[in-house]
Amino acid sequence: MTLPLTKIRDLSFRTSIYGIEERIVLDIGSCYIKCGFSGESRPRQFISMFLSEEALDDYLGLRPVHRQHFGHECNEICNDRANHGCRRAHPLEYAELYELDFMRKCNGVTEEQRLKVLEERLSEYLYEVYFKHLLTDPKQRKVIVCESPLMPIVLKQTIAKVLFEKLQTPSVSFTNSHLLALLTTGITTGLVIDCGHLETSVLPIYASRPMMPFIQTTPRAGKFLSQHLKQLLREKCPVALADNPTDLRVTPERILTSAFLETIKTRLLFASPLIVNARDNIGEEEMNNNYRDMSTATEVHVEVWMEEEQARGIMAIPGWIRERASECLLQGDEDALSVTDVILETISKAPSDLRRPLINSMLLVGGTAQLPNLQNRLLQEIKRSIQTNPKWKRLGGLVDSVRFLDDLTAEDKASLSTAVGFLGGASRSASTMDLDSAVDASGSSNSLVTRETKEKKSSSKEKKVYQSSGKVFMPNCRTWIGGSLVGSLKVSGPEVLRENFNGTVPDWTTASLANTATATMASSTPAPAVPAYSHDVTPTLAISY
Repeated sequence: MTLPLTKIRDLSFRTSIYGIEERIVLDIGSCYIKCGFSGESRPRQFISMFLSEEALDDYLGLRPVHRQHFGHECNEICNDRANHGCRRAHPLEYAELYELDFMRKCNGVTEEQRLKVLEERLSEYLYEVYFKHLLTDPKQRKVIVCESPLMPIVLKQTIAKVLFEKLQTPSVSFTNSHLLALLTTGITTGLVIDCGHLETSVLPIYASRPMMPFIQTTPRAGKFLSQHLKQLLREKCPVALADNPTDLRVTPERILTSAFLETIKTRLLFASPLIVNARDNIGEEEMNNNYRDMSTATEVHVEVWMEEEQARGIMAIPGWIRERASECLLQGDEDALSVTDVILETISKAPSDLRRPLINSMLLVGGTAQLPNLQNRLLQEIKRSIQTNPKWKRLGGLVDSVRFLDDLTAEDKASLSTAVGFLGGASRSASTMDLDSAVDASGSSNSLVTRETKEKKSSSKEKKVYQSSGKVFMPNCRTWIGGSLVGSLKVSGPEVLRENFNGTVPDWTTASLANTATATMASSTPAPAVPAYSHDVTPTLAISY
């Protein structure tokens, strides 16, 4: 019996119920939690903080009879028309798990209360991870947590507290998320651009060493895009009643929830391949008119539920909004730099001998990086900024070296096209070799030299074709896959044992804690030496091979 290829692939990463060597890999973000076992090729489950499609339809009134809400179940038919009190008691809108400034004081909420809410929510999600999706005993599994370099230390301590005190995890290893993403490409030097929900962070990595003094961030990321999209939908997209299309209404605030914006953002938006330069002192309305005149995208109609009219509505989203809403990520100001400027700022602050290797090995990861055509547009913006912006004039010699790791170069594309002709003429080459062998019937070394030369040429062509692997992994999964990789290799960052946990965790900003942390290594082979630059690179989060 022959199994299909998909079945064989599924069998390759199934974990034995008796084996406990595989570690749990957790990528805890503000909107999604990715979980699975080390050695697997993709996460087993994505746990979303937003509404499911069924709950979203229920929220918008598209499923007026639905017994289950997001987070609780009702014993009776519960919807907007029948039970408003249940809606107020159990709001369907879930916020992010955390924010970068979640410890700020506002609305009279103390720091202890915020930490308690975070701990309760995190405990609920991690219990779901272990006992619903992974079906494993947390006391028998070590954990690898993919951490952002600028994750608040209080959040790391809360994660460790939940894993150690409530789940009795034997050990937890915090590993740099940018480094894990870079390891999936097979190289150890590059510039990792993590475009997530709360922020976009750019970190250069040399020889598996995160160069923390040169990290740059900007709030122009997924949340910023959602806020900009919300403003465009409120001002530019009126809602028409389904029964009376000529009756246009202002888009209600209640419709524009985070889950609704996330759905529109992930299904309808894309980055435009055309660059429209904004003139000086041009208004936003005039710029929107330019976008509208140059857009070729189609208009999309979305059904919504009008609460006040108790009727269905049709929201018409113009094509220029679908195409140009992401421009807010590529246009910055003094308060928040654009993604392009953050990348070039990181390159300019790096040592001069590392600028070309870094800009030639860029890697775009994160959930917002999955926006269609964003990487190609970002490549164009980087080249244009280097050539036209006087601020980046000193980087002018690097224009020809700008490249993302998962993009095929011009040489690769050319070699790929020639390889097609080479493989097509394989039979002709074989007959030529046979003819050469027949001519040199005396057994001289000429025929052997000819055959070896042709074999070397063929192998070099084939090797050049596969110089770039292309887009193998999804950008939002690369960090988790890197954690799965280091878990299968039995290496990780600093490891904290449960019996040694005293409420604090090692961090790159706390050298004393990092020095006392126990690090698991794959072998005793020393890592490649790092040049002694003016800023000393902290090696505590590096992975040795």
